[in-house]
Parts: sequence; C-alpha cells; structure tokens
Amino acid sequence: MIEKTLHISEMNADDLSRQFQALASKLSALEQYVKPSKQETLLSPKEVMEWLKISAPTLNEWAKNGTLSRYKLGNRAFYKKEEIMANLDGTRHANKL
Repeated sequence: MIEKTLHISEMNADDLSRQFQALASKLSALEQYVKPSKQETLLSPKEVMEWLKISAPTLNEWAKNGTLSRYKLGNRAFYKKEEIMANLDGTRHANKL
C-alpha cells in the first residue's frame, strides 16, 4: 500500500476541497470490495427445535442424514436459519410434485 503525506497547512481551501473530492471518489470505488456480505442468522439447537416443533432426537437425525446442516463453533452447534427455510421451501415444493 502506498502511503502519502498531505500537509494541509500548506494548502488553500480549493486545493483541500479537490483533495477531499479525489479521496471520496477513491473510497467510493473501493466500497464495492468491502461491502459486508449478508449476515446469516444462527440458531441454537433449542431454537430450531422450538421453531420446527421437533424433538432433540429428530434434530440430531436430520443433522446426521444431511437434512439440516449443523455448524460447530467450539463445542456449540448452530444451524443457519436461511438454510432451514430454503430446505423447508424445497421440501414443500417436492411434495407438490
């Protein structure tokens, strides 16, 4: 990364304004590369069981057979709400066929 030093005390107002406009333009161009991705909602096993009205053995079986994807962070398990919703939509669509 190239670092430049800008001595503001040696600039007049017009020069300073041009420098800020150039900086704003560069930042706008870079913004596309650093936009945060869509934040995912993580649910605990308890939240999933309450939401879907299923038991712990059912949730574990679905995680084992790939019906739901389980994600581990340390010793805790989580499920992505968006994936569950997509899975439910896919199951509903398949049942209509």
